[in-house]
Amino acid sequence: MSKKFENLKGTYDYLPDKQIVRENIKEVLQSEFVKYGFAPIETPILCKFDLLASKYSEGADILNETYKLSDQGSRKLGLRYDLTITFSKLISSNANVVLPFKRYEIGKVFRDGPVRFGRNREFTQCDVDVVGEKSILAEAEYMMMTSEAYKKLGLNIEVEFNNRKLLSGIIYSVFGNISDEILRKSIMLIDKFAKLTESELFAEFAKIGIEESKVKTLQEILSSDYARLKKIVQIYDNKMIQEGLEEIDELYNYLTGTRALEVMKFAPYLARGIDIYTGIVWEVFLKDRRIGNQEFNMSIGGGGRYDKIITTFVNDGIEYPAVGMSFGLDVIYEILILKNTYKKISTVDLFVIPINTKIETFKFVSKMREFGVKTDMEKKEQKLKKSMKFANKMNVPYVAIIGEDELNNQIISVKNMDSGKTVEFAFDDYAGIKELINS
Repeated sequence: MSKKFENLKGTYDYLPDKQIVRENIKEVLQSEFVKYGFAPIETPILCKFDLLASKYSEGADILNETYKLSDQGSRKLGLRYDLTITFSKLISSNANVVLPFKRYEIGKVFRDGPVRFGRNREFTQCDVDVVGEKSILAEAEYMMMTSEAYKKLGLNIEVEFNNRKLLSGIIYSVFGNISDEILRKSIMLIDKFAKLTESELFAEFAKIGIEESKVKTLQEILSSDYARLKKIVQIYDNKMIQEGLEEIDELYNYLTGTRALEVMKFAPYLARGIDIYTGIVWEVFLKDRRIGNQEFNMSIGGGGRYDKIITTFVNDGIEYPAVGMSFGLDVIYEILILKNTYKKISTVDLFVIPINTKIETFKFVSKMREFGVKTDMEKKEQKLKKSMKFANKMNVPYVAIIGEDELNNQIISVKNMDSGKTVEFAFDDYAGIKELINS
């Protein structure tokens, strides 16, 4: 096979057997989004670079990973790196949007970053956001939706969650009078707790002027369960800590007795390093952190409350509190492929093979399609054995043969390709054949 036109690293072709799996993931997620009252939108992939840069300071990693280009008018453009920035633009440019506004979008985004398992240069984000909603009921809905969606995808998950107000308040209380920049850097380091050794952690904090004893105190607090942490932080008179605890308590109250709470784990070290988050945050992991014999600690979804970004972006004097999350379609797909738990699905339910009856078979196939059955027919002049072999390769569940005997007797036999069982129908019993295929 020629390598002349290889795909770029981090971009892929998906043949039908794989794309069907990806489409099934989208369908499961979309059905959950719709069930919770989220409406679909679509935003441009190609954007003005000023829009893409508006969320971050110059030199930010995400801007270094942004694909930059220009048009024939020499305007600076770029490919979107996420769906949040174009969502913010949509809100700011549509004054008639009724709040709260619940939307989902499933679309391609692009990042010129390192390529590894589940992280590509071109990938699909499945985002679901609500803007104009202050209530913690919004976060409760997300927890319910998350637990249900991953269950339908066949994945046993754990949702780690925390509150950025609580975390920031603890950092301020332990570290003392620090600047916003030191807070930001501290949060970034806390987000790496699991990846750094203790000595590496102390060394990194020393670089930003935080002494080892304070880091140890912070470690002790952030290694506590929720009940113990609430007792420890009582010594601190900090409004952010109090607000964070109240929001977590409220979330617990809404979810008590639900399946969502069963898959949730309080993780006081969870920061979700992005600066935009202002309240409850969460990340989704495989519960056993394994795929087969391999350890797997990558997040497969996550989100949180971000009350300031759209408010700042729109800048019309109105507050735009927001909550959103992203489901990692590409990493979910990779997991399902590796676990080999997905069901091989055919694009055809019924394959009909004519034997010197192409005209009659074409009419029969057309009628089955009118009845909503995914039907195809053999169009080649070839031996029956080859046509049956093709149907097997394509994972077609049912096959029928129409020859002169079938026409003369007005009887058609439909074969289940898994069981080998054959059922006879009157030639025009389209509804009966449909019922068999759908059973």
